[in-house]
Amino acid sequence: MRLLLTMLAVVASVTFLQAQQGKCIKGNCLNGYGEYLFPNGDEYKGDFLNGKIQGQGILLFKNGDKYLGAWANQQRQGRGRLVFVNGDEYIGEFFQDKFHGEGKLTFINGNRYEGTFKNNVFEGFGTMYYNDGSHYAGLWSNGKREGEGTMHLTNGDTLKGEWKDDQYQAEWGRVTVQGDTANLRNCNINFCATGLGKYQYQDGTRFVGDFLDGKPEGTGIVYFKSGNRYEGQWRKDLPNGKGVMHYSDGNILGAIWEAGTPTKELFRDVSNEKSSAVLIDYDREVKIWAVVIGAARYGYMPTLRYTDDDAYQIFAFLKSPEGGALPDNQVRLLIDEDATRSNIMYAMRSIFTRADENDVILFYFSGHGVEGAFLPIDFDGANNSLYHTEVRDLLMSSRAKHKIVIADACHSGGLFEYKNPTQLEIQKLYKAFDDSRGGMALFMSSKGEEYSLEDGGLRSGVFSHFVIRGLKGEADQNNNQIVNIQELFNYVYRQVRRYTANVQTPTISGKYDPEMPVALVRRP
Repeated sequence: MRLLLTMLAVVASVTFLQAQQGKCIKGNCLNGYGEYLFPNGDEYKGDFLNGKIQGQGILLFKNGDKYLGAWANQQRQGRGRLVFVNGDEYIGEFFQDKFHGEGKLTFINGNRYEGTFKNNVFEGFGTMYYNDGSHYAGLWSNGKREGEGTMHLTNGDTLKGEWKDDQYQAEWGRVTVQGDTANLRNCNINFCATGLGKYQYQDGTRFVGDFLDGKPEGTGIVYFKSGNRYEGQWRKDLPNGKGVMHYSDGNILGAIWEAGTPTKELFRDVSNEKSSAVLIDYDREVKIWAVVIGAARYGYMPTLRYTDDDAYQIFAFLKSPEGGALPDNQVRLLIDEDATRSNIMYAMRSIFTRADENDVILFYFSGHGVEGAFLPIDFDGANNSLYHTEVRDLLMSSRAKHKIVIADACHSGGLFEYKNPTQLEIQKLYKAFDDSRGGMALFMSSKGEEYSLEDGGLRSGVFSHFVIRGLKGEADQNNNQIVNIQELFNYVYRQVRRYTANVQTPTISGKYDPEMPVALVRRP
């Protein structure tokens, strides 16, 4: 569990009057109430005793952070409140400038921890309330779930037991089929209304386990052609509920699954970074699979103002009819602290490997970049870069016919059977994908040596702003109600060059059909 690096930097960086020579700008800075300005621009307003900060006071950090509360011997000590400029907030006990004792830490993403702290990290008993509605109550050590605890899931289920290194130590053998399965009835030949049986799907996948109303449903073991093996709850021909995936490369993932996608990771045993749930979603219909990244609040890089907003707008577009009306299991959104290298790699593998030969995969990244790499939120100045070659290799490994990358960084489902008018319009977009020859298009915000700009007036990255406008219809040059990749590039190129006075130059590369569609335009 990552405790924000920006917090640690702020908490650890303040050593006051002993080491710095500022000036008293108002009142009594010896014994009484005064205002003191530090050389670095930080400003303190509050009580002094014998020339030291002591009592109650407010520290206004130059970067916009603010502390209000008790002081002892020039350190935050006692009860206080620390408000971070990014919207995170800690209320609770401090000791020697650190979170220590009972407290509450609220994150801007909606997560909230309430419990005990020691030296800035979760330690002892505490409860983490997650933004998806679930919560964990139990023991913590060094910022991670460690010891006895209970996870309360949004569906009402609970996972109670031992946690180690932030992972649930389940007896995974209990979620699989027990006893001898060699002589089970063949449900490809016999109708299996209920009870145990075995069944082989058309693609070679084999299921051994419970049946309900003649279909594989309940607890089972599933053997995939890829060599992966899943043990756990199964519904509608996909992992659904508590289960563990044993990957062919030796990696193991225990999770709560929904429609084949792990939505709540509980346990991971990773021998390398190449695991992925190869659950290809074969379907004659075209599907769009997307991973959307927005990284703004870095620990070791300057904070970006609008990259997370840009990602939310792209996500909202993809969920709309114009963007394909993607269901939840076909799009993954990672914002700020979720946008780590490992999370991004895992999201790309778990989403893109599900695409079949008819489908579309889209990767959108908005955040910092250096030459040859995107920078996830956990980039520490040397480690955790996401190299362009890695993204390219992941895209190339997918079976998808159409592959699209849209990157705003420096240097750089099936339709319902009943078709209402909106759904008929969506079909037009999917048919355009089917008619296109496909390929891979890499649409980047700037040339390798250039910087990608944000704009306060637009409240967005310049590139992302015009990408979104283009997708919503302004790029439809031939007015056929389909925006293709070449139309989008031509529009964004012109607008960005004009808006930045030719400082920023969007680029497009790869082998792709210029008629590859990217958006549907719905006319009033």
